[in-house]
Amino acid sequence: MPSTDPEAESEAARDIGSRPQDWMDRFLAGLGATLVDESSRFRLRKRVRRLVRVLFGVSAFGYTAFLLIVMFSLRWIGERNLALAFILYLPRTAFLIPSALLLPLVLFAHRRSALGLLASSLVFAVWSMDFRPHFVPSPTPSQVGRSLNILTYNRGEHMNQSLQPFKNQVLPDLLLLQDAGGRSAGYLASEGYEEFPYGLDLAEFTLLSRHPILSAAPVEIEHDRDKAPIAARFVIDFKGIQVAVYSVHTVSPRDTLQYYRRGAFLYGLFGLPGTPLAKKRHENQVYWDERITEARTLRDRILADPLPVIIAGDFNAPAGGYIHGLFRSRFQDAHAEAGHGFGYSFPGTTRNPLSLGGPWMRIDYLFCDEHWRPTWCITEADRPSQHRAVAAQFELTR
Repeated sequence: MPSTDPEAESEAARDIGSRPQDWMDRFLAGLGATLVDESSRFRLRKRVRRLVRVLFGVSAFGYTAFLLIVMFSLRWIGERNLALAFILYLPRTAFLIPSALLLPLVLFAHRRSALGLLASSLVFAVWSMDFRPHFVPSPTPSQVGRSLNILTYNRGEHMNQSLQPFKNQVLPDLLLLQDAGGRSAGYLASEGYEEFPYGLDLAEFTLLSRHPILSAAPVEIEHDRDKAPIAARFVIDFKGIQVAVYSVHTVSPRDTLQYYRRGAFLYGLFGLPGTPLAKKRHENQVYWDERITEARTLRDRILADPLPVIIAGDFNAPAGGYIHGLFRSRFQDAHAEAGHGFGYSFPGTTRNPLSLGGPWMRIDYLFCDEHWRPTWCITEADRPSQHRAVAAQFELTR
């Protein structure tokens, strides 16, 4: 048996007894004394409840403020800051996940804050994500002399999926295709497109029409990166009225966004003036400044058009951002006025759980000027192509 030294054990015990208690010892001693006494337990429960209410109240308020800051930053700054530009192309449902997780806890602990949290989430969904709680509109044939049904579709990477089911559903008077140069003759000769007696190509743009096409002209911007037309202006004879229809396709920022995935977008957050990263921020911001100038130039040219105007196509600029706002502030957005749900048209079928396997951006638009009123707008429900088609009806009011 091991030998023991009574004197050594006694000395060790004295050392332990004389050693100052650490914070854990003091905490446990105080907690034990509190739990023994009933009135102390009551006061402890009251303090814990108060602490929990304050914690969740502050969390709800903080997240509400965060959502509002993100929403206004994306709309009013957007592509003018490369970090926000990058965020615009991410699934915005990610911003609502913390709100959904926090809401049940706030309802339990701080109900007054729950209303603000819920309201801010709904405002974010409507204002930043363009959710429209309307009933699903039923496509109707165009009324003779008063309305036009228009379908727009970026045909690139269509994955051999037919457009005819959606076309037959919305009964378009005009079918505008981007990334489809030189295909009008093939469509006009194809079975299933007999309703279009007129067709015309210009660069990558194709127009099929039930109404006579009077002219077509490219819309070129001086600083186009690839020198290709950013849009095509078609003029049609709509029951004796000349109407200008713009088919738009801006350059995709895909390569730039891929580069940002390695962290370059952070220059927009940390490249403050006077810091070493300021130069990096400026170099990367030039690309987005050019896109903004391009969009503003296109918008101003269309605003100067003397004819009634409809604009359709792939803008490669997500809804809720600064570039989208340049057009939405001067033209009517058919989805915002008469659409349903989120109207997402890109990137087709995905594996992204945040978008439930579907698209998470609205970059394909239909706009009109004050001569028209959108009566319905529908985004193609389900087709595994890069883009989904969008259709709307415009009623001539002037």
